[in-house]
Order: sequence, then C-alpha cells, then structure tokens
Amino acid sequence: MFMPKQPISVTIEAGNLLWLKSRTVALKRRSVSDTLDALIADARHAGASAAGIDARSVVGTVDIAGDDPRLEHAKDYVGGLFDASLRRPVIAREAVERPRRNAKGTRRRG
Repeated sequence: MFMPKQPISVTIEAGNLLWLKSRTVALKRRSVSDTLDALIADARHAGASAAGIDARSVVGTVDIAGDDPRLEHAKDYVGGLFDASLRRPVIAREAVERPRRNAKGTRRRG
C-alpha cells in the first residue's frame, strides 16, 4: 500500500538533532526526514505493546563498580560516559542536489 508523505514541523533537542544527522550519514539516507521516517517505521514494526510501552531490556548495558554497591556514584559515572560520547567529533551533512547536465555538458534548468 502506498502512503504519501506529509510535511510536518518537528522540534527536538540539539543533541538529538546531531544524533539524527549522524545516523543519516552513517546509514547513507537521503535526508534527516528520511532517517526520522525510517526510525518511526522501525519502532512501529518492532511490536510495541498496545499501551505504548517498549519492553526491551537494558540489562548489561551499564557496569556498576563493586565499590559502589549503593549506587552513590552511579549518576556521575553514567553522566560522565554520556558527556564523553557527546564530545566525540561527528561529521554530519545534508545531501546536496547537483545541477543536472544535458548531453552537451551544459546545465539544464529544473
């Protein structure tokens, strides 16, 4: 079934926009809009429950130091990991449409 795309306006945090642009480059998508559309489609097809709760597990994604059994320093540790990941350089750019050329090698209009 063909479903036409609808233009919308989306407001997101700067860090999320940077991540979205980097995913666009990494996945070799045509645009940020295309990447966002694919992310939403993937989430819909992943089988989220009717209540809208994603039940995927995060077990094993964070290591807690043995000397911090009460998690007193966990917030700082995880925050430090997150901050370090944001400081890594990311190259993201939108695709640029180049002018088309006719058989003589000159630019065409439209």
